[in-house]
Amino acid sequence: MIKDIRNYWNNNPPRRVFFEASTYLFVATLPLWENLNTIVLWFFVASSLFLLKPKERLQNLKGNKTAFYFLAVLYFMFVLGWFFSTDVKDALRDMERTLTLLLIPLIVLSHKKEDFNLKKIYISLGTGLFIGMVICWGFIIESILTNATPWVQAGYFFKWIYNGWNALKPLEGHPSYFAIMIVIFILGIIRMREFVNLRRHKLKLLLLLAPFFLFLIETSSRIGVICLIVMVVITIFRKLEIKKIFYLIGLIATLAILSIKFDYLGSKFSAIVDSQGNITLDRYPRWIAILSEFNARGNYIFGIGTGDAQALYDLAYSKGGFDIALNNHYNAHNQYLEFLVSNGILGLFVYITVLLIFLRKTGLEGEALSFFVIIALFSFSESIFGLSKGVFIFAFFYSLFIVWYSKKAQKINQNEVNQNICVE
Repeated sequence: MIKDIRNYWNNNPPRRVFFEASTYLFVATLPLWENLNTIVLWFFVASSLFLLKPKERLQNLKGNKTAFYFLAVLYFMFVLGWFFSTDVKDALRDMERTLTLLLIPLIVLSHKKEDFNLKKIYISLGTGLFIGMVICWGFIIESILTNATPWVQAGYFFKWIYNGWNALKPLEGHPSYFAIMIVIFILGIIRMREFVNLRRHKLKLLLLLAPFFLFLIETSSRIGVICLIVMVVITIFRKLEIKKIFYLIGLIATLAILSIKFDYLGSKFSAIVDSQGNITLDRYPRWIAILSEFNARGNYIFGIGTGDAQALYDLAYSKGGFDIALNNHYNAHNQYLEFLVSNGILGLFVYITVLLIFLRKTGLEGEALSFFVIIALFSFSESIFGLSKGVFIFAFFYSLFIVWYSKKAQKINQNEVNQNICVE
């Protein structure tokens, strides 16, 4: 062990060790407190600046210039949204929050594939998620044990009082964003070739993933569960095997049973469509009300501005009688709709183009497919850029997968494989 550490240190200069450690620490703190993650982000940025020379960085960035340019245009939508806003305070806050749409890709896209270890990044994400889960479970256990009747209180472990927002209260986190990170991790474990040896040991794999599945249910995130099921279905039918279909049936059955036991999530799923097939999703009528109000404004091309969007939502909620949404000043809970309202058809077009650039650059190889499907679906249910955490997740993994799965990286990887074959 000590010999391996000494060899690693001798073969890697301190600057590279600093960069790798900062990268893994940044990913590990993504599920944790936002302030902590933001501090670590600056270590990640600093480590990259120490590692690469400006000329080398510029050369690497040129290879990914299309992706970076379109991400810059996406950030420009928030600047444009400020220009068209009357409430410039909210617009400036949006510009500040989304600034990492430029910063993180500028760092990640200026590196080569060899600068990252995808397996260790996923291990770091899983470690951070597990630490976060343990912290949350610790608070739940403390709440149960300190209750006057702990044996009665323990039964509420499956109720809303310890699920959803309440489950993530110690981390001050959003349940859907935490759920999406769990899904990204789970899919990496069950799909990436780097974990093929782990998947051969079914019991070990089950024991590893069980707590993550459990906490995914505890987040009560419908979109998280839907993303997981959709990606498992896609994975199975891309290479159809009978035994994998049984795995899918087992997964769906397990999630269904857990959803019934954790009745808060079960009630949220049952509220999507009624027995007659009518859409009863609570967000659907709110989207219709927002679109109606936006249509009345007539600002189709450039939108009404990011600073004025919330006022439009509140007005739509007020007219539609959506008191909970109005009192809590909900956003649109739909990133496509957010861009349409704030930046008009132009903003929506830019966002969809950014997703298509990702599709083109990565060819949806490996976990780029998982990320694309997750973001595309998640954007229907949440406003991913409404929280700094969402911007971090999008900017980092979007850039990372482009660097990792770009045609240039794939060509280098194939050359390495061919060289290894020749040597053998």
